[in-house]
Amino acid sequence: MATILTDKMRNAVRLSSKADALTEEINDCIAACEKDLTNAGIATVDETDALIVRAVTLYVKAEFGFSDKAADFKAAYNALKQSLLLSGDYNTATGS
Repeated sequence: MATILTDKMRNAVRLSSKADALTEEINDCIAACEKDLTNAGIATVDETDALIVRAVTLYVKAEFGFSDKAADFKAAYNALKQSLLLSGDYNTATGS
């Protein structure tokens, strides 16, 4: 089942195929990222929020080894996740 991010992530990793197996892998990455964010303490993972979309994009690019820079994308994802955790708009300790 596709999420609202499926096609965005497909475009982000420059994949035009809509094969079921590829769509499933993309959706698994999206779900894993969302779970990682909530496990870290992000209160709400809104797939329409620009920073959440950016976090998912970085995560998916890291998982797909996009442009042989997977480590760079993973580091950028972790930095953004830390930033979100420090923001009262996103963390469970001070968020609404």
